[in-house]
Amino acid sequence: MKLTKLGAILLVVALAIGAAAAAGSMLAPGCSSVHGTDFVTVSTADLSRGSARFFCYRAPSGDLIRFVLARGEDGVVRSVFDACRQCYRFHKGFTVADGYLICRLCGNRYKLDQVHQGLASCQPVQLENTQHGDKVQVRVASLEQGHTLF
Repeated sequence: MKLTKLGAILLVVALAIGAAAAAGSMLAPGCSSVHGTDFVTVSTADLSRGSARFFCYRAPSGDLIRFVLARGEDGVVRSVFDACRQCYRFHKGFTVADGYLICRLCGNRYKLDQVHQGLASCQPVQLENTQHGDKVQVRVASLEQGHTLF
């Protein structure tokens, strides 16, 4: 059977859609843009237990620096860069599913209560934050120090 040019294009598109559907939770999550001069302040009022949100900060150098705020089942909000110590070179970052932060390259899973603990060489890169009620502040200087991860 001979494939026409249109048939070949449709086959490629169908395969791409199928691959994206199969990847499911391994697709990159979107991130919310945040801004600040000395600090970036994020409301965590709508961050429920067992969930995480992804944020992007555009540094003056033009670098897009991604980070994650995750509220564990214990209610504590933890922050990490959207990169791990080993896999960052591939620029995949994490996704979140079922109360876990998941490395999109190697597949290691971290309970949101334990994102500051790593497995083998894949370890989320910790990002310090200060919490005031339902707001989290991250120093812009700390974000900019992580630019090499992206």
